[in-house]
Amino acid sequence: MRHLLLAAALLLPACQNRPAGVDRLRLQLDWVPEPEFGGIYAALERGFFREERLEVEVVKGGAGVATPQLVASGQVELGVMAAEQLLAARARGGPLVAVFAAFQTNPLAVMVHAGHPARSLEEVWRGTGPVAVEPGQSFVRFLSRRYGTTPRLVPYQGALATFQADPGLAQQCFVSAEPVQMELSGVPVRVFTVAEGGFDPYNGVVATSERVLSERGDAVRRFVRALRRGWEAYLAEPAAYNPAIARLNPAMPLEAMNLAATRLRPLVESAATRRSGLGAMEARRWEELSAQLVELGVLSRPADVGRLFVNP
Repeated sequence: MRHLLLAAALLLPACQNRPAGVDRLRLQLDWVPEPEFGGIYAALERGFFREERLEVEVVKGGAGVATPQLVASGQVELGVMAAEQLLAARARGGPLVAVFAAFQTNPLAVMVHAGHPARSLEEVWRGTGPVAVEPGQSFVRFLSRRYGTTPRLVPYQGALATFQADPGLAQQCFVSAEPVQMELSGVPVRVFTVAEGGFDPYNGVVATSERVLSERGDAVRRFVRALRRGWEAYLAEPAAYNPAIARLNPAMPLEAMNLAATRLRPLVESAATRRSGLGAMEARRWEELSAQLVELGVLSRPADVGRLFVNP
């Protein structure tokens, strides 16, 4: 009883500080704070979540963070992930549902030094030089199947020093991240997007669980509404919000964040978002990805697209 009373006493101030009718949501990122999450931080800074009667806690991610599992297990209500991760999690029984897709064009790419002999993604894949990638990436299987060959794969370490020191190395990257840092370091690079190779799933997908969507659907809808406003604000004036992101991630200079933001707009906006708003998704895109993953052996059968996503 003493333990229960102590726990109640500790919880009481938090309950008293939270206004009545405010829903608390935890959002797990899949990487450290960078412009790829600009709309989230803009929504926080502008108070858009608060206006929707939400208290949103953004949890920083990093290498190896299993966002799909954290959402599926209920440890967080929302999480950011790639579309193929969501499909793979559902195939393993994780009841995830996408509610927002920040990146309409997949920002995943392969970068090489300007002096690298390859002039296309196909030439990278058919070449003899090493390609640094994270293990288990679906795009690796896709490109190997498309081009009929698998390059010499080496582990992706996440650090740019190895790439910078080896002019023959190709490395996976985000269009708005590593190439920008190389440019500011005076290292010219060329970037080949995975989307150009035919693998173009949604990315920066915010997903929740079927249970949360069923029990707290109104809070999720209000979250998406605030997040959409956040992305609109960020795209309109990214320099106004990047300082707050830079304070959370001192490893990426503010200059790099401002430059990265200029690379985001064509990836975030699309014909679908112009019709239905930022973050909107289409069934045909999920169907195409599902079929591709079945061909690659990642999925044993096509996914039930009707249960994969909603546009709140």
